[in-house]
Amino acid sequence: MSRVCDICGKGKMSGYTVSHANNRAPRKYNANLQDVVIDGKKVKACTKCIRTAKKNNG
Repeated sequence: MSRVCDICGKGKMSGYTVSHANNRAPRKYNANLQDVVIDGKKVKACTKCIRTAKKNNG
């Protein structure tokens, strides 16, 4: 299962978890993808693209 937005291509991002003592450990951030039907097609889209589609299409 691909964790990439079908519209904008946003995927995994990397960063660090930072503790209170400022210890850093690498981690991955997944895009917030949702299954949604846009123009009669079922796609995986990030929430930002879903909001933009609703704004532009009414």
